Amino acid sequence: MTSALQSSFRFAPLFTAQALGLPPSLAPKVDAVLETLGDRAAGRDRDGGSLAKELRALAELGVTSARLATAQGGLGWSYAQNVDLLIALARADSSAAQSLRSHFLYVEHLVRHPELPGNAFGVAEVAAGKLFASATTEIGPVAVGAVGTTVAPDGQGRLRLNGSKFYTTGAGYADWVNVFAADTEGTHILATVALEDQGVTVVDDWDGVGQRLTMSGTMQFEQVLVNPARVRPRARSEDTPSGLQDAMAQLTHLASLTGIAIRAFEDAAAWLHGRKRHFSHAAASVPADDPLVQEQVGRLEAVAGTALLAVRSAALQLQTPRDNALGDPYADGHRAVTQLQVVLPALVLDATQALFDIGGGSMVVAARGLDRHWRNARTLASHNPSPQKARVLGHEALNGVPLPTIWYAGTAAGAPANAAAPAQTLAVEARP
Repeated sequence: MTSALQSSFRFAPLFTAQALGLPPSLAPKVDAVLETLGDRAAGRDRDGGSLAKELRALAELGVTSARLATAQGGLGWSYAQNVDLLIALARADSSAAQSLRSHFLYVEHLVRHPELPGNAFGVAEVAAGKLFASATTEIGPVAVGAVGTTVAPDGQGRLRLNGSKFYTTGAGYADWVNVFAADTEGTHILATVALEDQGVTVVDDWDGVGQRLTMSGTMQFEQVLVNPARVRPRARSEDTPSGLQDAMAQLTHLASLTGIAIRAFEDAAAWLHGRKRHFSHAAASVPADDPLVQEQVGRLEAVAGTALLAVRSAALQLQTPRDNALGDPYADGHRAVTQLQVVLPALVLDATQALFDIGGGSMVVAARGLDRHWRNARTLASHNPSPQKARVLGHEALNGVPLPTIWYAGTAAGAPANAAAPAQTLAVEARP
């Protein structure tokens, strides 16, 4: 990432901190953090480690609050600018982008629903550089849309949170965690607790083939004291079905895939630069002059560029509400994101696998870490399998059945009408 070649790559100028919209006083510091993330990505993926220092630095520099209005302590960024930031983070280290996914989705909720109870607290904390994550999904034989985690009185006039979650991406790096739970009447609620609260335990047991540093494992809550002011049910203003929340949740995955594609192209070009060693039966004596290698690198660049254009286009559609026959101002953007989920993961997976065809055995040396691009892309793509997305698109086109506004995973065939509704605002991942 810090190679002199970086300036010659056509993507690099798009993702400097200044190009992203950060003020000149902060840009060099943010660039330094992004460079550190990029330089350490391969080694951390191989040897393990933590993103805490860099993520905390980004928060302290105001990057994680940039979407807030200037009057709220942010930079007044547009949604599209924030998507560009996600791509920049994923270009450096896709685990960093994924670790902040829930935080950015929560900030988007704050920006779009400033009037909801408790959101003034969230705005103030985000503006102060605090990080949020979510704990939503429960695994095992759990019915679709059901929740076993509870918030209930303890008999002494206090509320206590009990339960266990998985896929708690980024929670180990956060200050606050929004936990999807049910009260004693079965109403679905969100309870916000501090990571340092007594009874909150983060278990770093995520063992996926990719996204290894995202802290996407288990969280346990045992008799955690909950401030009643940090508990809220679904608000009336959230009752209107809309594909916006799902679309934003899934576009974050697509932004991460785009960053991976860009980095794979850049790593390929950097590896080939000045390289003299080549095959005896090749069409040229050096790789850079070989038409087959040129074609392969060109395809890597084309996938990265196409992904970037497509994701940016979808972000603009979600940024501005539009009239349409369905009555949902974000239906077109939701459909665009769903279409991209069918096509883009396959393109990036193919590109990150084909990366190895530009060279020989030295490309699979573990120290180079080039395999992480495919593993990270495969992990992201597996969260929302493309065939399921393609089916609902076809169902809509042929039978007029609207796209689902939220995706579930569980043991039942269908979800209750109001199931997991509050989690929409935090954009739940439908993970099996």
